[in-house]
Amino acid sequence: MKDFFYPESVAVVGVSASPTNLARAIVYHLIEFHYTGRIYLVGPKGGSFMDHMIYPTIVDIPGRVDLAAILTPAATLPEIIDSCGQKGIKRVVIESAGFSELGNERRNLEEQVMAAAQKYGIRFIGPNCIGVINKENGLAIPFMPFRDTFNLGSFSIISQSGGVGAALLNTLATEHLGFNKFASVGNKLDTDENDLLEYFLEDKGTETIFLYLEGIADGRRLMEIASRSKKPILVHKSNISEASTRIARSHTGSLSASEEVVNAAFRQCGIKRVTDMGSTMLALKAHSLPPMRGNRLAVVSRSGGHAVVAADSATKHDFVLQPFPGDFLRMVEKRLRAGVIRLDNPMDLGDLFDFELFQQIVSDTLARANIDGMLVVVNYNGVFFQDDSRRLVSTIKEACLELQKPVALCVVTSDEEWRLNRRNHPGFPMFTDPEEAAQALAISRDFSSRRLSTFAEVETFAVDKQEPLAILTAAKARQARQLTTDEAFQILSCYSIPVAPWAKVSGAREASAQAAALGFPVAVKVMGEQFVHKSDVGGVLLDLKSEAEVGEAYERLTTLIEKTDPGLKERSILVQRMISEGHEVLVGGKQDSTFGPIVLVGLGGVYVEVFGDVALRVAPVSAVEARKMFAEIRGGKLLEGVRGQPPADLETLLEISQRISQLMCDLPQIQELDLNPIKVLPQGQGCFAVDCRMILA
Repeated sequence: MKDFFYPESVAVVGVSASPTNLARAIVYHLIEFHYTGRIYLVGPKGGSFMDHMIYPTIVDIPGRVDLAAILTPAATLPEIIDSCGQKGIKRVVIESAGFSELGNERRNLEEQVMAAAQKYGIRFIGPNCIGVINKENGLAIPFMPFRDTFNLGSFSIISQSGGVGAALLNTLATEHLGFNKFASVGNKLDTDENDLLEYFLEDKGTETIFLYLEGIADGRRLMEIASRSKKPILVHKSNISEASTRIARSHTGSLSASEEVVNAAFRQCGIKRVTDMGSTMLALKAHSLPPMRGNRLAVVSRSGGHAVVAADSATKHDFVLQPFPGDFLRMVEKRLRAGVIRLDNPMDLGDLFDFELFQQIVSDTLARANIDGMLVVVNYNGVFFQDDSRRLVSTIKEACLELQKPVALCVVTSDEEWRLNRRNHPGFPMFTDPEEAAQALAISRDFSSRRLSTFAEVETFAVDKQEPLAILTAAKARQARQLTTDEAFQILSCYSIPVAPWAKVSGAREASAQAAALGFPVAVKVMGEQFVHKSDVGGVLLDLKSEAEVGEAYERLTTLIEKTDPGLKERSILVQRMISEGHEVLVGGKQDSTFGPIVLVGLGGVYVEVFGDVALRVAPVSAVEARKMFAEIRGGKLLEGVRGQPPADLETLLEISQRISQLMCDLPQIQELDLNPIKVLPQGQGCFAVDCRMILA
């Protein structure tokens, strides 16, 4: 990936003398951004542009070419890629559109491009993108016109949309924050976001990474890369509605992923999800400051009202406002003019016009070992004390950078003064209100304090998969869409997941005998794959206390089977010991097209359908992640024991969740799985699954 950003020579393919030719903008950018390498132009009509000769073909170029930027009609690409291969070019950026984003009938053209690239070992970005920029060496090959008003910064950007990426670059320029590298990936036919993300993790110039994605190429790989990152990763994942999906398909060929799964996956691997330009810029500002490594905050303001607002915001974001030392407060109080301000944290310095003292207060406070960061409000109108206020802004920035602790600086002033301060301090973020500043510090703190577990750390249980695989093979042979309850229970038993004792029976007498052996009371259930929701059709009879009741129940269910599926030869019934006590909990799983196996938990029975109170993780999950899942659901408090009720056997439930996550990883033939309900008994007494549904892929 490094070769896309550090070529020593670039060929721009598709240039002509026509004033409407878009490839000319690529040449313009290379000169405007002061690209340090050699530039070659290619176009069939020849000529020249910006004092550079236009060669008729790629093979006519006299020197070595490290990177080709191509903007020609889509149909010409296979031949041009072949020419690149003959020339020995190993990196290509295809900015041309007209591929699968316009319909599946264009996929053949993409296949031809891929075949030509693979023939010569060429890696390429695109098609349907606006190219890459590297501020370190002046490489800039978008066809979308820019002026180089950008500062060199530490953010690197991967954007599936050229327009969204360009808008972010312009916003960064307005905030004087700058960026390091930019890549527009378009259709991601060869190089995708994961390839570039992995490179940016190692890139010395990149400290924070932002991605705009309409579709995720490989969710599991994205998580694995992100979970080992020491750099903040921000992702704006769009394409979440039916309308946006239609646009995205015609735009970059993307497919939508489940929102709940995306949110869970990002939390699990430490990705910060942003939702719009405002939240993106706030997060980027947060990571422009030194990291907030703890929760202890000091607030200092030149306005009493802003001090109150800042204190509210700090409380909202769970910061601890550390008290100032007594001797420090007495020193400050002596130097106030009227002594009418109450000194505390937050500290209101509206009565202080000694700007050197203000600077000392900020520096001394920031240097204290029990302070992790500060929120400072500098309020001035640009009429009086404007030079003193400007110097104060400078000294606060210097203290922040020298002590390597964050100061979220709110500058409340006129538009003219705001713009002046931004220009004077490029790369240092400023805020317009205390809530924005507190939120930025919270983002930084949450990143610094995150604790991630990787898939490699998850405990693996010893399981003999021979029987489960045999059951699934037999089900596939009969073209079953889901397993019978008996088959599902057998697979659960192979994974040491406790199931309430059961027996499969084929006659009334056998049913009665098995019920007596299991112990009354029992439940009797239909178990055929045609019964998706057994209770809804009267397929579950509960609390049967005698052999006679069981025999009668068997006959009733047999009649139900005959009415539902008259031609069915197999009319087996399931008899199961009743587990009446305990909390009802759901543990389930599914195969997600983007992230792979998923595990979810929630309250069981009908509650999951009524309240939708569930937590998700991408499998496999560790015991730590399983515990976090139950802590996330509102119903999780019930398992801890409330109003005199004993706590539930959470440890056994956590292990069941782990084993289900392993089952979903081991057996991708199972598309969906529901253990609903699991009966969770008091602590130390275990858990039992009393029903299970397994739908096949």
